[in-house]
Amino acid sequence: MKKLNGMKSGFSSLENKKLKDLKSIQGGSYNVKSNVYVGEGCEEYDTYTAPGGTYIGRITVCSPTATLD
Repeated sequence: MKKLNGMKSGFSSLENKKLKDLKSIQGGSYNVKSNVYVGEGCEEYDTYTAPGGTYIGRITVCSPTATLD
């Protein structure tokens, strides 16, 4: 099997050429769980850029439910 170690830098270089505005890349976010009931198996979170950072928006996360036939 061919080793990919020599190709590693080539991929990074190629990808960096495609990215014009590196500030547009968003890393992780900071989520604060809401205490509002949004449904069985669901939780709502306010999302920020970092602790004490800029507000991004609100997301709702629901666990899948199993159904029996």
